[in-house]
Amino acid sequence: LHVPPLRERLGDVPLLAQHFVVLFNEKLHRTPLVVGIQEGAVEAMKRYSWPGNVRELSNSIESAFTFGRSATIGLADLPPAVRRQMADGNARQVSESRVSSYVDAERDLIVRALEMNDWNKARTARLLKISRKKLYARIAKYRLEYGCISHSCLGRRSVAGCRFAW
Repeated sequence: LHVPPLRERLGDVPLLAQHFVVLFNEKLHRTPLVVGIQEGAVEAMKRYSWPGNVRELSNSIESAFTFGRSATIGLADLPPAVRRQMADGNARQVSESRVSSYVDAERDLIVRALEMNDWNKARTARLLKISRKKLYARIAKYRLEYGCISHSCLGRRSVAGCRFAW
């Protein structure tokens, strides 16, 4: 039985995403319950090439559940690699996507966890299930500082003269 990769069945993405919403509502018991996915987020997911296939889609929805705060999953709740599709207008090459998405996903996860814990590093390390030493190393690696979350260069690798760019 041959099942084509998700990148060849992008029309299935909204249906699969909705399935994962139902699944994670039952599994995670989040308050408020997630009732759907905003149109912009669905469009970005349909444009993304999903190099990690259905598992990557599942992980993206689970991440949105974990860090999202509203009853609908929006574009801002999705991983950076998926969000970029709205700005780019077309999918990146698979190899480039894999390299940049891990770094972006890790940075985004750490920033969201820090923000969620009001930059309390001990609580953030426990939430992420890593040591405080490793958290401090990641904060230094990505040059994160309190207040950089709202900064306009967030997520960009190089912005001339900006101390928050990485």
